[in-house]
Amino acid sequence: MDQGIAALLGAAVGVLGTVSASAISGWSSRQQIRTQSIVDHAQWRRQARRDAYSAFLAPAHETRNSLKRAARALIDDADVEVAHHQLQAAHDSLGEVQGAWAALAIEGPESVEQAANGVKTALHSMHTTLLAWRDSPEYPQNVKFVERHAVEVTLVAERIGF
Repeated sequence: MDQGIAALLGAAVGVLGTVSASAISGWSSRQQIRTQSIVDHAQWRRQARRDAYSAFLAPAHETRNSLKRAARALIDDADVEVAHHQLQAAHDSLGEVQGAWAALAIEGPESVEQAANGVKTALHSMHTTLLAWRDSPEYPQNVKFVERHAVEVTLVAERIGF
């Protein structure tokens, strides 16, 4: 074999080796980028869900606490103005709960959205019951509202996890 042909074959093998190594390296890089992209997206989704859960739970707790204070004021036959103020605070918080629930419905899985909807519905029901009790002609003796409120408090406590 002639030296020229040997050099040409050596160069061809070198080029093929370089091209092959380059192709393998490029494929490997694309795989790493794709894998990292999947991991980053999953982390972003977890954080978005975590934020949506927190954004829902904060006003839900605030609403629950306002409703508890309103109920205590009504039960103790304390100043009806205190109960009215707490019911107004609960009403305002319920608006935040509704907005946070909408965001949670977009971000969270269906099971979480349904649980949050149950909490939202129970809080609204508690608020409505306390308003009806406060405005009833039999206040404060109307026991049916107290019993209904107690059941609703239990439902909210179970749904929120208290």
